[in-house]
Amino acid sequence: MNLKVVIAFLMGLVVALGVAVLLKKEPPPALVTEIVGNQPPAPTTAEPVVPGVPVTPPAPTTAEPVTPPAPAPSAPKPAVTATAKPAPKSTKPSPMPAPAAQPKPEPAPAPAPVQTVRNEPAPAPAPAPTPTPEPAPVFKPDPPKARVAKTITIPAGTVLNVRLNEKVSSGVQTNGDAFSATMDQPLIIDGLVIAERGAKVEGVVVEATRSGRVKGRASIGLELKKFHSSDGQYVTISTDTFRKEAESSAKSDAAKVGAAAGIGAAIGAIAGGGKGAAIGAAIGGGAGGGGVLATRGKPAELAAEERLSFRIATDVQVTERLK
Repeated sequence: MNLKVVIAFLMGLVVALGVAVLLKKEPPPALVTEIVGNQPPAPTTAEPVVPGVPVTPPAPTTAEPVTPPAPAPSAPKPAVTATAKPAPKSTKPSPMPAPAAQPKPEPAPAPAPVQTVRNEPAPAPAPAPTPTPEPAPVFKPDPPKARVAKTITIPAGTVLNVRLNEKVSSGVQTNGDAFSATMDQPLIIDGLVIAERGAKVEGVVVEATRSGRVKGRASIGLELKKFHSSDGQYVTISTDTFRKEAESSAKSDAAKVGAAAGIGAAIGAIAGGGKGAAIGAAIGGGAGGGGVLATRGKPAELAAEERLSFRIATDVQVTERLK
């Protein structure tokens, strides 16, 4: 009975050792390593497996000759069968995992051979071709536009003030005789000086009437025909007639007749008294009157340097002369 118990115990021990060996062969839990920064994780090496404790097989036992048991007077007791219990887990602390094997530092690469470069001066760049500057465009000024001659109209009614250069008399000049004068004031139209002061003016006598022997006074009429403009032209014009009559000679004629009559009366009184005086006065008066009838009245005259004003009769077109 004790031998069976021993065998059963040994068999349970063997089973327990086998289970322990199997448990030892399981891979240990993977070590979790924390990656710090950008450093690659260190390679983990498998934990070396610790070989299990070698199991020594039980020594063979020689079976002793079993003697048949003596019959028991009572009912046989049930045989006790030994059951193999699993060996208790070892309470020893598991060995600490070996530190992760640090990767061997790779040998630094051999430095590249230093090539000695000579500081040779860089070749001078070829001179860039100098661009030929294009000739500046010559801007020719536009030719001056041809000046257009202006045409000025001297309206009718414009007054021309002139000064005579010579004496004009009805007792000397006749119809158609010319005379000359000068502008006493400049002629200005629309701000343009048509004729300057002192410009030459030409006219003609259109009427020259002598006084009668008995009645009628002398007169003279003048008109302007052209003037010299400031640009050198002679401008033909037509003006109203300027007229002047001679002074009356009635008083002087009466004085002449009275003087003759007085002379005759004096002569008659000396010759025949009162009656002779009357006869002498009549004779003297007749002689004086005859003298008056024999002479004419005063002529109409215009002195040199006398100022006259003429009025233009019709519009006059004056075209500027371009120089």
